[in-house]
Amino acid sequence: MEMTKDQRQKGLQSYEGQSNSLIFFEKILNCRCEPEEKRRQVLEYCHSFSIQERSMWKKLALFREVGATDKLFKEEEFNYFEDTDEQIREQILILIKKLPLKTTKDFRILVSFTERFLDRVKFLCDALLHFFLEKEKGAYRETWDMSLYTDFFEHKMFRELDFIHGLINMYSFHEVNKKYGAWLWEKVLDEEVLI
Repeated sequence: MEMTKDQRQKGLQSYEGQSNSLIFFEKILNCRCEPEEKRRQVLEYCHSFSIQERSMWKKLALFREVGATDKLFKEEEFNYFEDTDEQIREQILILIKKLPLKTTKDFRILVSFTERFLDRVKFLCDALLHFFLEKEKGAYRETWDMSLYTDFFEHKMFRELDFIHGLINMYSFHEVNKKYGAWLWEKVLDEEVLI
């Protein structure tokens, strides 16, 4: 029988779970294995204890900063939208059946568009974190000004939304979705310069 999320969280918070986690954090930070293997191990750990990969990044950074601390084993950060999102997703499942057949294609296009957009925003967030780590690695921190990173993120998000806005003003939603997908492929094929 598979453990519930709460049981996995409690396992992480137990003394034995904490000891094993500290060993794992040390191992991951000092591992000389290939990046793919390191990430595979992190994802396996995250799955075992029902934590998000991003939470693991924070835990690794905290472990590197202060070593073993109770903060590493506190519950996951609060998700502001979790309860509401759960309710919305439940309603979506009910409402799909009530959708007129003529609009199911529009719904699928809308789902496709939102998936692409969410993937893109997640990619830009990851790129921001990567940019920060590349810029700050091994360097003495001369300034605590984070505006370089917030400006980077704002610029990328503005360009994204501005492009979508331009498409919406010119095309039907079906065409917007196709053109946005093509634009994203261009970004991938051009190996978009993020900095």
